[in-house]
Amino acid sequence: MKAIIPAAGVGTRLRPHTYSIPKILLNVAGKPMISYLIDELINVKDLDTIVIIVGHLGDKVEEYIRKTYQGKTGIKFEFVRQKEMLGLAHAVYQAKDFLHNEPVVIILGDTIFEFDLVSFLSQDTSSLGVKDVEDNRRFGVVETINGYISRMIEKPAGPEVTTSRKAIAGLYSIKNSENLIRSIEYIIANNVRTNNEFQLTDALQNMIENGEKFTAFEIENWFDCGKPETLLSTNRYLLEKNFTVQNNTTFPGTLIIPPVSIGDDCEIVNSIIGPNATIGSGSQIKDSIIKNSTVGDNSTINSTLLEDSIIGSEVNITGDYRRLYIGDSTDITF
Repeated sequence: MKAIIPAAGVGTRLRPHTYSIPKILLNVAGKPMISYLIDELINVKDLDTIVIIVGHLGDKVEEYIRKTYQGKTGIKFEFVRQKEMLGLAHAVYQAKDFLHNEPVVIILGDTIFEFDLVSFLSQDTSSLGVKDVEDNRRFGVVETINGYISRMIEKPAGPEVTTSRKAIAGLYSIKNSENLIRSIEYIIANNVRTNNEFQLTDALQNMIENGEKFTAFEIENWFDCGKPETLLSTNRYLLEKNFTVQNNTTFPGTLIIPPVSIGDDCEIVNSIIGPNATIGSGSQIKDSIIKNSTVGDNSTINSTLLEDSIIGSEVNITGDYRRLYIGDSTDITF
């Protein structure tokens, strides 16, 4: 079995952070968001290769993955660059040379999930992870008949197109990767585009029309990390779920209000950290209050109040402010 993680997006909604770091490497509750996916995949029986589709700052993705996982998991990692942003189907197509007609699981790199991956991959047919949503216009959605997916629609314009609220959650289990590649080649050759891109939903719909059976697999939780507010809410949820008690004696004069995640080699003095704060490794914090925020690696925060903020790596902040979205290598004094 193979896995594909499309991760070539530029992350425009998370700028300025994504000017200098790929979206999938942003720290969420103590580790880069892509690690949540890989940590699940490396435990899948029969999975031998993970293909990561990179684009913007792809060299940083490859560097992190090789340093963290290569040679330590028994899984082979391959990296393929998507030179043009022509849609999700086009991104998946870049991995065609590594699939060898084997089953493949596709998981979007900028999303964190809670679901039973083993059950998902054990379905007798191809399957899509789905989740009911209030507004279906932002997602690809599916319609089902007798338990099987009959139709997929990419970002329907309204209820006149479909009343289904089953959104495709960015999880795809394909039993026959050869059929998948054939359908992607069909939509590319015939210039079948939605919103001017080659969409994976259109390729999968072509598979259904050619006899492939798909089931809809209900997932438990689905966290979109594509915007500052959703990244912070995901950080808060995961901290509350996974928090372990910190040893406060390491940080003189400091109150830790759980849940928090504090990286290695941090120096924290006379501060209040938390709740819902993630502090990257090597950061120095003095005389500050930080809550519901994330701070990247090797940053210095001095005499500052941060709330609902996302701070990059190697940032220096001195003064007082309440909400910031600051990228890497920044120096600010208030």
